[in-house]
Amino acid sequence: MLDRVASLNEESFQTFGDPEIKAKIQQYEMAYRMQTAIPEVTDVSQEPESIVKLYGPECLVPGTYAANCLLARKLSESGVRFVQLYHQGWDAHDNLPSQIVGQCKDTDQASAALITDLKQRGLLDETLVIWGGEFGRTNYCQGVLTADNYGRDHHPRCFTIWMAGGGIKPGVYGETDEFGYNIASNPVHVHDFHATALHLMGLDHEKLVYKHLGRRYRLTDVHGKVVNGLIA
Repeated sequence: MLDRVASLNEESFQTFGDPEIKAKIQQYEMAYRMQTAIPEVTDVSQEPESIVKLYGPECLVPGTYAANCLLARKLSESGVRFVQLYHQGWDAHDNLPSQIVGQCKDTDQASAALITDLKQRGLLDETLVIWGGEFGRTNYCQGVLTADNYGRDHHPRCFTIWMAGGGIKPGVYGETDEFGYNIASNPVHVHDFHATALHLMGLDHEKLVYKHLGRRYRLTDVHGKVVNGLIA
């Protein structure tokens, strides 16, 4: 069936000469290759014991964060250029002491394993790993306020992310005041962060322009500068 569709598309191209037909043929073929590659890429049953031990036993349980980290490595290894993982449930306005223990158990080992695995396969230099959320948490408490049950609110004034690979310089960049409330030195605005991430991927954020409703926009709008202090 697929061969027949391809022959009909080729016949249309020969008749009309429209280059868009060739583009469509290539898109269909790429989509087919992607779909047929999925079973092999998502199969973790052949991973050696050393890899299972590295990520933890949950990496063999579909849908877990550990399994998604292992899948991210396999996708990256197969040439997928962008992979995004989610781990939900960090909005701890209450019951933080017990919640944070479970969250860290879910994420710490698997996240470290992903970095280690990418590095040992020679992929980390060309892969930028970004781990973070959209805002921080307050350094003061809210909620029930007992010794074993309290929470923290949203805090957009300052927050931390970590990055690895992709030309990032090791170490800590920037700091807060003594209360962890405001930025004290080396602020990195979200637009600066985006500009820097794009730069590390070989893209000039000032040249990524698209037109919308009659106006030309950059991905970082009229903001953003590359933070050289983050680059190795």
